Amino acid sequence: MTALVTLRRTERFGHPEVFAVIGALSFLVARFAPVLSLGYVCPLKALAGIPCATCGMTHAFVALAHGDLAAAVSASPLGAALAAAAWAYAAIDLVRAAAGWPLPVPAARAWRGATAVGIALLLANWAWLVARGSGA
Repeated sequence: MTALVTLRRTERFGHPEVFAVIGALSFLVARFAPVLSLGYVCPLKALAGIPCATCGMTHAFVALAHGDLAAAVSASPLGAALAAAAWAYAAIDLVRAAAGWPLPVPAARAWRGATAVGIALLLANWAWLVARGSGA
């Protein structure tokens, strides 16, 4: 039986830290930049009248960055979960890197499972957005 996670020696600054910085920056932008005032409209929603699979994610990030969990989940349940996960990852990786702990590297089987779950969640989020949009 193979292990689902192995440990890798940490570099000073590698891919995990890049993703952690991106996660932290996404919080700062969602919290302090006026991204919702840009007036961007989803192309699929503008052309076909239905939301795309990621519609509402910017609103979810901004709402969660301002502490409004209900508005974040209402805008996009998956967006709210992704925002929380990105920000938690940023904090956890900062602690891991500062402590000098090795990076856990999931095995290929775990990556395949996570990919399947991610696709299922994206499709479920899209179905929820379409159902919610059609009732409005």
